Amino acid sequence: MTELVWELSEERNDFDLGDSGACPGIWRDRKALYFDKNERAVPALLRDELAPGFDCFRLEAEIACPGPYGFVGLAFGARDAGNYELVYVSPGIDGGLGEIQYDPIMNGSSTWQIYNGPRYQAPAPFRPGEWTRLALEIQPDRVAIRVGEAAEPQLVISSLQHGRAAGRIGVWGYLPGYVRNLRAEAMQPAASARSEAADLKRLAADGFVTEWSVSKPYPLGEWPEPEDRWVRASVEENGTLNVNRLHASARDISVQACCAFQLPEAQETRLTFGFSDALRLWVNGEEVYRGEWGWGPPDSDGRIRPDFAGVPVLWRAGENTSRAEITSREVMFGWGLSMRSGLAFVGE
Repeated sequence: MTELVWELSEERNDFDLGDSGACPGIWRDRKALYFDKNERAVPALLRDELAPGFDCFRLEAEIACPGPYGFVGLAFGARDAGNYELVYVSPGIDGGLGEIQYDPIMNGSSTWQIYNGPRYQAPAPFRPGEWTRLALEIQPDRVAIRVGEAAEPQLVISSLQHGRAAGRIGVWGYLPGYVRNLRAEAMQPAASARSEAADLKRLAADGFVTEWSVSKPYPLGEWPEPEDRWVRASVEENGTLNVNRLHASARDISVQACCAFQLPEAQETRLTFGFSDALRLWVNGEEVYRGEWGWGPPDSDGRIRPDFAGVPVLWRAGENTSRAEITSREVMFGWGLSMRSGLAFVGE
């Protein structure tokens, strides 16, 4: 099998470092590529795509975080520096296990607040200060992830959010972290597995609002353009409307999302929802909720969960509408909304 190797500290010209701030470093007597703050979470991408024959491949590197806070990972399927697949690991604290996170970058923003829970996260052995191997087995539509010397993957992502894993590879870090000895080795295709792409009928039967009409972004405090210029958008496989997939994020910009449906008779339910970063919500023209939720540990993590908040709603016979104004404040961590109406088949 074909194998490519980059030591990284001495071969930086092969990579586009962009605004990542990545530079040569040494950790525990081993040369590496060092990331410090990297506030915009920019990757260091190989300048060229892998040669033909790498449709399926193993991508691995040695990673280390000098302290308890840091995130280091591998990028693949990169269309550009703002759109790529990303898997990173953060170290454990106080002797505990670290954590794997699948975090596809969309329009320049990470999305870990959207893709959270056991489908996208898993514990793994990664201790502060220790060099550890991170290995990805990449098939065209999925990735299996191993940290350390695990015999079996600790996490399998069965439906890559950017689609087919074609594009450039690279390395990534946020807060202090080191990467060395990046390797790409061609593999034989594995037997195809069932994809977990969004099943909108199943989500709708479980009460999720699955179809939205979404405005273009506009400055907070203003109002969007007429609705005939909005776009239709379906939710992700976890029931979340991913605004990052539609638009680049910026501080204090908003979008509005609206859905409408018919009921044969009035019905009362509890409307539940989760969001990031700020939300105003109207039902049938009446404002029923206003709040904020973002990254502010230890009290809040900003992850979008459909049961984060809720209000009782008396839906009327005939047409009903829900309108949400979703505002980006953090810019980098995820921008979206997940809503369950308490009614089956809404939004089909």
